[in-house]
Amino acid sequence: MQTWVGASEAGDTRGKRLALALFLLLGGIVASAQLGKAIVAMPLLQAEMSLDITVVSLLIATFATLGATLGMGTGLVARRIGARRSLVGGMVVMAAGCVMGALAPGPALLMLSRIIEGVGFLGVVVVVPDLLNSVLTGRDRQLFFGMWGSFMPTGTALMLVLGPVLPSFGWRALWLTQAALTIAYAIAALALLPRDRPKPGVATSGFLTTARLVISDHASVLLALVFGLYAFQYFILAGFLPLILVGQLGLPIATASLFTAGVVAANALGNICAGILSRLGAPLWLNIAAAFGAYALTSPLIYSSGFPAGWVAVLAALALGLAGLAPGSVFAAVPRVVRPELVTPTIGLIQQTSNIGQFAGPVAAGVFVQYFGWGAVPLLLIPAAACGLAAALALRSRLTA
Repeated sequence: MQTWVGASEAGDTRGKRLALALFLLLGGIVASAQLGKAIVAMPLLQAEMSLDITVVSLLIATFATLGATLGMGTGLVARRIGARRSLVGGMVVMAAGCVMGALAPGPALLMLSRIIEGVGFLGVVVVVPDLLNSVLTGRDRQLFFGMWGSFMPTGTALMLVLGPVLPSFGWRALWLTQAALTIAYAIAALALLPRDRPKPGVATSGFLTTARLVISDHASVLLALVFGLYAFQYFILAGFLPLILVGQLGLPIATASLFTAGVVAANALGNICAGILSRLGAPLWLNIAAAFGAYALTSPLIYSSGFPAGWVAVLAALALGLAGLAPGSVFAAVPRVVRPELVTPTIGLIQQTSNIGQFAGPVAAGVFVQYFGWGAVPLLLIPAAACGLAAALALRSRLTA
């Protein structure tokens, strides 16, 4: 990426490049905390605003609304305006959404604020993988691309550990705190990241040509499909686990939040393991297959009414821990199978399918639970896992070439 060549020139030490890469990972964690705060605050929101399960599910899903349709387009725009501007602008937009949400008197304005937060989130996450690709080389690049997949569960888990103390200061204070954190990161990014180099304008035909190149590539589409199916399942299990533990199994909110934080942390660990396995040369397609196999095997047990809360948490941690191999492997695969100039729009497509899964998963699960009960949720998860396994097998030849 032209705007970031200076970050990896010969004069820079490997240590500086790694520090910059860690700063970029931190940006993803700060962004994903905007999702995690809604999950940890769900019981409080449900009680304060007297919301039913379908509305609560929409508060999670609306975060992904625009990303579900504009993911690849955002990647193309970000490539044109520059990574630094996209990253900083995304953080500022998220901060504005947080402030609006903190002041929302009811669910309608709160949902609108979540959409605004989602726009900012998208502006951040579509550029970070391309920046990592430019900053790092060799095995460091493979490791960090795998680690990048952990940004979502890490940010979510950090929010979930606030569960025991959240009732003492309220969800609105949490929203305002997140606004301050995103602004702080934006200021740090302005100070630490090199300016975007001016580039000639990109004609509309250039956008369309690039989009066609991405969607016509078999491996790029399959990787995006894998990520969408992963997100569909992840947000059903992680998003509703606090409600299962509190509403169905009778745990206190504080205990349920800590249990869920541990489960999501297992997913983050799985993502990090994917980066390590990628660095060691493990087959990426096999990691993806293992992730979907874990969902298929554990979901009937997790949603069974006969298991105590502790066992449900253990099974959920096992499922999401192994599932964490999927996103890390997808991101590690991108620079292997995608031309450098297509990395950002490809990441945008992956983020788009991720947001589709993030939107569709909670909504579908909310409807199923409303009409059929929690025991019907595996009827959503198992077919999605089967499709993921098929996609992993289809990717095998390309990833092993």
